[in-house]
Order: sequence, then structure tokens, then C-alpha cells
Amino acid sequence: MATHAAAVPLPIVHRRRRLNRRTAFWYAVLVGMSVITVFPFVWILLTSLKGPADAIFSVPPQFIPTDPTLANYAKVAETLPVGRFFLNSIAATVAVTVLNTLIAALAAYPLAKMRFRGREPLFYLLLGTLIVPVQLTYIPSYVLAVRVFDYHDTLAAIIFPNLVSAFNIFLLRQAFRGIPNDLLDAARIDGAGEWRIWWSLLMPLVRPSLAAVAIFTFVTSWNDFLWPSLMLPSMDNKTLPVGLAALQGFFSSDFRAIAAGVTMTVVPILIFFIAVQRFFVRGLAGAVKG
Repeated sequence: MATHAAAVPLPIVHRRRRLNRRTAFWYAVLVGMSVITVFPFVWILLTSLKGPADAIFSVPPQFIPTDPTLANYAKVAETLPVGRFFLNSIAATVAVTVLNTLIAALAAYPLAKMRFRGREPLFYLLLGTLIVPVQLTYIPSYVLAVRVFDYHDTLAAIIFPNLVSAFNIFLLRQAFRGIPNDLLDAARIDGAGEWRIWWSLLMPLVRPSLAAVAIFTFVTSWNDFLWPSLMLPSMDNKTLPVGLAALQGFFSSDFRAIAAGVTMTVVPILIFFIAVQRFFVRGLAGAVKG
């Protein structure tokens, strides 16, 4: 009896070992992918800290600077108005994030909770715009900006065209659809109008999804390069990614200064995303589930 009792848990032991090996395998895969993803950022950061005596390209490669210095950052700051670039990026990004999120929430509410003729075709037509490359809209947008609205070479030129996002409307529509209609009916019985229901009832309930939309919009707007490079020719009006692209002209052979400029562009948004990533994941998961 004792021998038989001792032999019973063997399948369980083997199953646990298989699960442990499988878990270890996937952890190894994830660690490898993380290293491959992070390595370019680490290399750029270390290159920006190298002095004149440190080799950029060598065999074997030198990753760790022997005499770390911040002179490369000082050189970039002395050559370009980096502070102005930061202010322009912050002003444009915050404006786009706030207004885009607000407009997306206003558009998503009727598409999710109101019944009117043509709602579904309108929604699918809106989704259809996602398959159109944004680069195809640059020519008519440029003509409108220069000849019609006359906001070329101003921050308004990169704010107004980015006020509406079909993807953000889709995410918030999914979040609104996850809220029971009984809550809305109870609010209407109590005398609340549609504006009151949207602002006081639904908006607090979809805060995680609003945070995800705001974070996604902030990161996308901060990293935007092509459209701002077309619309902001003046040095004082450039955003950070566009302004620091001039490093290729000023320091065409100084990879240390170029690396310092790239680091100055990447690190702020990287820190921001690391700080708010849990809100982004939670809100995105809630929107997709809804």
C-alpha cells in the first residue's frame, strides 16, 4: 500500500517538470527579445557619454566609455536651441493629447450608446480610414495649411491636423460599449441629459481607456517627424525630433554628438512611458475586452 501510494504523484511531478521547462524556455525567449530591443538604446546612451579618446567603431567593440563625459550634450545645447525645441514639443504634444482624447470621447459615445440611422455604416467608414496611409493625406493637408488656413510654420500646423484619430475613437467606443445600458437608462429616468450622462457617468467609468488613449496619442505626437519637418521650416518653431535632425548637418562626422541628440529625444518619452505603462496596458485591455 505504501509503495502504491508513493507512486501515485509521479505523473504530477513529471507534469510540473514539463511546465517548469516550458516556463524557463519562454522566459529565455522573452529575455533574449528584451536584450535585442534594449541594446540599441543602451549603445546610443553609452556612445553619447564617450570622450574623444574612446573608439566609436573598433574590433572588438568598446561599449563602456573609459572616461565618461557630458561634453557631447553641452556641444548640442550650444549649437542648437534645444530648450526651445523642448517647449515646442511639450506645447504641441499636450495640446494634441488633450484635444484628441476629448474629441475621440465625444465621437465614441454616440457611436456606442445612441441609436440613429446610419450609425453602423458611419462607424465602418471611419474604420476604413485606418487602411489609408497617412502619407497620402500630406499633399492636400499641406495645400490647405498654406493656401487656405495660413498656419504654415506655426505650431497650429501640427496640432489641428492631428485632432481626430479613428483608432482612438474605436478604442473608446469599445470601452463605452462595455458599460451596461441599465446605468444610462437609470440616469435618464432621474432626469440626466446626454451631456450629463457622458461627462458625469461614462467618462469616470472609462478612465483606464482614456488614459491609454492619452498615452498612445502623447507618444505618437512626441515622436512625429515627417509632418512637422514639412510644416516647421523655421528653427525656432521646430519640435525636438525635427530640430535635432539638424545634427546630421552640424555634426556629420561626430557620432558622439549625434548620439547625445538622439538620447535627448528618446529618454524623456521613454521615462514617461515606463512611468505610465501600467495605465496603458490596463486601459488597452479594458477597451479591447469591451
